[in-house]
Amino acid sequence: MSNYRHSALNHPGSPPATLPVAPDRRRVLDVVTAALDATGEPWAWQGEAGAGDRWTADTGPKDLDIWYADPLTGADAVEAIGRSLDCARVADADDPRRLRHVSLAVRTGTGLAVVDITHGDLFVGPVLLIPATQLLIEPGTHRLAGAAAVADLLVRPVLRGRLPGRQRLDAARAAWAEADPDHRAGLARRLTAQLGARVAGELIGIAGGAAPDAGLPRRARFRLAARSLAPGVVAATWAQRRTVLPAGPAAGPLGLRFRGVVVALVGTDGAGKSTVADGLYERLGGYGIPTSAAYFGMARGNLPGVALARRLFGVGATTPPASAAPVPVPDRRPARAAAARPPARAAAVPPADHPGLRQVAAWFYAGEYLWRYLRTVAPALARHHVVIADRWVYDLRESPWPGSRAARVAEFLVPAPDLLVLPDAPPDVIHARKPERARAEQAAQQLRFRRLLAEHPARVAEIIVDTSGAATDPLAQLVAAVVQTAHGPRRRRR
Repeated sequence: MSNYRHSALNHPGSPPATLPVAPDRRRVLDVVTAALDATGEPWAWQGEAGAGDRWTADTGPKDLDIWYADPLTGADAVEAIGRSLDCARVADADDPRRLRHVSLAVRTGTGLAVVDITHGDLFVGPVLLIPATQLLIEPGTHRLAGAAAVADLLVRPVLRGRLPGRQRLDAARAAWAEADPDHRAGLARRLTAQLGARVAGELIGIAGGAAPDAGLPRRARFRLAARSLAPGVVAATWAQRRTVLPAGPAAGPLGLRFRGVVVALVGTDGAGKSTVADGLYERLGGYGIPTSAAYFGMARGNLPGVALARRLFGVGATTPPASAAPVPVPDRRPARAAAARPPARAAAVPPADHPGLRQVAAWFYAGEYLWRYLRTVAPALARHHVVIADRWVYDLRESPWPGSRAARVAEFLVPAPDLLVLPDAPPDVIHARKPERARAEQAAQQLRFRRLLAEHPARVAEIIVDTSGAATDPLAQLVAAVVQTAHGPRRRRR
């Protein structure tokens, strides 16, 4: 695979060389709790007592699980967290027939961490445990109480395939003993209706003090799978299949299903493509996300056949001539003879600028682009890499034969990138980086690339990265988009 990475130079207006310091987990926790408190709605930690403190001391991807009462104001809290922290949504489920939650991958000083906010009724997949109206919270503790605590501490881990530890089990039994009898009866009825009498009876027996059987999680998972395929919820299960199915070999650094992503960088020379590519490569590498590089320009990285065709047919440049006006042949005879001679014939258009050859070259490049994708990009995507591509097939719109149908065919055959990125800065800044090219030419090219982004050709999103040096962290939006795209379905964001 072609490697186009270069060290970021200290050109005028280059993005800052140092990345803004990431907040520690305690700071992240403070931001999250402040955003939830600001809504005035009830919320609670999920899991054992001290879950927040353990999460701040952790360095791995384990989730910080939170329950929130109101989905609407919960969305406001998530937006407030996103404004305060460098984060990306890696899961977003909002079907009332299943668990409704938002998972945020947050940048911290120890790498990416996950904050998962469940809202509304308490579910595990399609299994309703406790309606939101019956969830009780211990005053001043943000801890679930009563039957809700039993569902969270006992039923939830069993349905996820494991028996709770001794401390968690003791807390569940204490909550069961203190729960409202009507709430206990309601939980037992819901579990029986959805999981069957045997599994429900075992769960209620454990809450009452019975010893857990080692085979219970397997039986509970089987009943959960059957419930997920029930006629009333199978459509919702299919819509959330990426998060329902185990990640297995497709798991990324966060333990979630991770797919390959193509990030294509376009822009005129001097716009900052190499600088943005280097920064993205380093940031993703720091998160443990594998990356690969690809080159889709016409200047190098071509198949041997392209170089041979250039030598044989004399097509040396990749851009059409500025003018095809005939060049007069100078007449070196005496003035009298020259006056008697008919006007000189124009010289023939040089073979290198022959329109027929350029049209053939355009079709050759269309096939070569497809070969490049199959040879370099597709294998990297199969390995769940983020492919950072310098340019894409859109160059064929202008060179070597502007307006050729070959460009449309190439764009049809070669899958569109997931993210199309335009590094951008004021024309004077760009020209200062690459003064060997005309300022007007660079500005015109950038304008054409902005118009390209306005067509929305990418699968997921188009992003403009400020490379003028004015932004504190110009890569934040791009990195978040890559992380979100890698964990989500391949569709456009709204």
